[in-house]
Amino acid sequence: MIQLAPLALQPPRISANQLGEFVFASEKRRLSILHDQKFGNINAAPYYGPALAGVRRSFSNGHFSDSLLKREARLLLGREAKTPRQAKQWANNALALQSFADISEESDPPTGEHRLLRKNAQIHLDGVAISVYPEVVTENLTDEFIAFTKLRFSKSKISADVSEIVLLILHYYGQLQSRTGLQFNFERSKVVDCFSKTVILGHAVGRRRDQQLHQALTLIRWLWPQIEPKE
Repeated sequence: MIQLAPLALQPPRISANQLGEFVFASEKRRLSILHDQKFGNINAAPYYGPALAGVRRSFSNGHFSDSLLKREARLLLGREAKTPRQAKQWANNALALQSFADISEESDPPTGEHRLLRKNAQIHLDGVAISVYPEVVTENLTDEFIAFTKLRFSKSKISADVSEIVLLILHYYGQLQSRTGLQFNFERSKVVDCFSKTVILGHAVGRRRDQQLHQALTLIRWLWPQIEPKE
C-alpha cells in the first residue's frame, strides 16, 4: 500500500538508490547503509554530482547531446584537482559522461514536454519513507501519459540489477503522479545505467523484483530500531 508521508511520523528512511543496493547487499553492507541513512555520513556527498550537472547541461529539446557530453567530459579532465582523490573523482565523472555519450540517443526520454527535476520527493511504501526523483519528467498531452527518465552512475557489477529495483520504485512514485488525462506509463519510463551502458525499460522489470523490494522493506523495518550511532 502506498501513502504520502505523514509529517508527524518518523519511519525508517532510505534513498531509492541505497534501497536498490540494499536488496543485493551483504548483511554487513546492509547495516552500514541503514546507519548512514539514519545518522548521516559526511563522506557520502554525491560523488557523481559533476557528471550529473554535465548531463543536465547537455539536455535540450528532448535530447541528450553526445557532443556536449564529450565536451563536458573534457572540461572535467582539465579541471584542477586539489588532491589525488579529487583528481580520481574528476576522471571517474568524465568517464561516466563519456560512457553516457555512447548511449545518449537511446537514453532520450519519450516525446512530450520535459522537466528536469533537482529536488527529491518522498513516498511511503510498506512503512518506509523513500526519497526518490527522476532526472526527467515527460508529459505527453496527446497520448495522455507521464513517464520518467532516471540516470544512475555506479561501477558495481550488479548495477543493472540495482537499476531494476530503482525503476520499480519509480513505478510506485509514478502511480501517485497520475491524474485525469495523464496516466503514468511504466513501459516508457527508463533507468539509464551509465557505466554499464544499459538502458532499462519498465517492461523489462520482472515480478521477482517486486518480491525482492518488499522483502527488503520488511527487513528495513525490522532492523531500523536496532541501528545505533557509532561511538
